[in-house]
Amino acid sequence: MATALLAPLSIPSLVVTDTPTIEQMRVWWEAMRRDDLSVAYADAFPETLTDFRLEIAQGTKKLLICLVNGHVAGALWLHDMAHRSDRTVLAGWVGGFFLPAYRGSLAARLWQAARQRWEAQRITHLFAATHIANRRSQAFLARGMGFHRVGIYPCFTLFHGQTTDVVIYCANPNDAPLAWTYAHKRALRPLQPVTHERNLAIREGEQS
Repeated sequence: MATALLAPLSIPSLVVTDTPTIEQMRVWWEAMRRDDLSVAYADAFPETLTDFRLEIAQGTKKLLICLVNGHVAGALWLHDMAHRSDRTVLAGWVGGFFLPAYRGSLAARLWQAARQRWEAQRITHLFAATHIANRRSQAFLARGMGFHRVGIYPCFTLFHGQTTDVVIYCANPNDAPLAWTYAHKRALRPLQPVTHERNLAIREGEQS
């Protein structure tokens, strides 16, 4: 009887880099633009890769390109960052995109690598906001990234020219009050310190 020898399963090499090549950035950008982005990014998101790179150069975004066995798997970035008095980054809002072939467990592991990188840089407060209809991102934030749902912020920003509600998340559950504070600063129509809508949003977040 012939015996088949199974090769050992190889462990993929996962890398996040803040010094990607322009070609790596282009692979990510073009894959992202081919995807359905109808509820992915608000109207203020850069229109072109050149615009995105300019924001990185100006320090308004921090980008990590994610690689699996040397191949571009996606990107994660920070935006709307808050700084300490010494100009180091204290907090930021997470954005991201993973190519379809790398979604799931690989994307979750790449996120953990990115989070470790940022936390090593003393970026201690991480938040996210996603379109209320973007169920895929909400599922990945909760299950893949381990973020905690804070609640719904009404009329937060513009999508396709329309004011839109978003769901607010934080990486650390203790940061929920801080998430509201930073969301208030970002919002297109900032809520008053206490409103009926905000109370509903907080209760909805606590129940989810």
